Amino acid sequence: MLLSIKELEEAAVTHPEIADYLEKNPRPAFTSVDLAVMRKGMEAMEKGYNIWTAPPFTGSETYHDIPMRDGFKSSLKVQRPAEGGTGPLIVLAFGGGFVGGTNEQFEKTGRILVNLFNATVVSISYRVAPEHKFPAAQNDTQDSMRWIADNATGPVLQADPKKGFIMGGISAGGAMTACFSRLFQEEPLAHPLTAQWLAIPSVMSADSVPEKYKDYYLSTTQQAKGKFFSQATRDWLNTQVEADFTSPLRYAINAKQPLSGQPRTYFQVDGADPLRDDALIYDEMLKEAGVETKVDMYPGCPHGHFCSYAGLDITNRANIDTFVGFGWLLGREVSREEASRELAL
Repeated sequence: MLLSIKELEEAAVTHPEIADYLEKNPRPAFTSVDLAVMRKGMEAMEKGYNIWTAPPFTGSETYHDIPMRDGFKSSLKVQRPAEGGTGPLIVLAFGGGFVGGTNEQFEKTGRILVNLFNATVVSISYRVAPEHKFPAAQNDTQDSMRWIADNATGPVLQADPKKGFIMGGISAGGAMTACFSRLFQEEPLAHPLTAQWLAIPSVMSADSVPEKYKDYYLSTTQQAKGKFFSQATRDWLNTQVEADFTSPLRYAINAKQPLSGQPRTYFQVDGADPLRDDALIYDEMLKEAGVETKVDMYPGCPHGHFCSYAGLDITNRANIDTFVGFGWLLGREVSREEASRELAL
């Protein structure tokens, strides 16, 4: 989805609702390079993403430890209908800059996906930096995805991936989703992915932007001194993670597998986010390769606004869009009214 230079510049201007909220509710800039402070902020963001007063959940929520390649036991949170037939399988990877976050991030999201689609929803865990450097998170995610695919129809998950098998995530989770969706073309899972959800993902670095799109890669410069996700913060995160920017495990743009083999893809993009143009350019590349895509963009909104600004119309819109978008990924129509009811908006 390529926008004009003027549209990209306009998208970077703070949305009036966000500006008004911040004027009435000042908050510190998200520029800390203190790990404890940053993790505390991420914990608050997770709580904010689960603040909806959603309808009662009658399904089941269980935790299961599965083995990683080094013997470590990683936790899966499994949400599924209490009873009834098998449904699609949805795997969610949390965000947190590869230094924070937990598999509780999608508690309400998972419940609503169960309610709407009779789905089995699995929120994975992965180890984060600086305690576990790159590619620890990627290895855990890959191992989790293989276990989930191998056990999709078994007693723990009781899903039917033929009805849909989606991988998705926010920010770091979206980045890994994009990477592994490419990798699994060459190293197939027991069941193929049918769709992916990429919310505010990082999929390329400034050095890896294809030449034909360089003029449209403006968001990192526009937000370099941004209050909530500055270049200084991103640089600090990179020192914690120590990722290889040329690796296909860090950026999907580095993958060699053809884009034409990618599944249906749904993007959610914040306009005042340094990662905005990662998503918009990658969407354009997928479309050019013949992949079905859908994009919802929120001009003037900072990175992850839908997790951090509860009650705003622009936040509600994004959260409703998420479930309408999952319906699109599954080939099912979900009305905005239906999604709004589930969110109790």
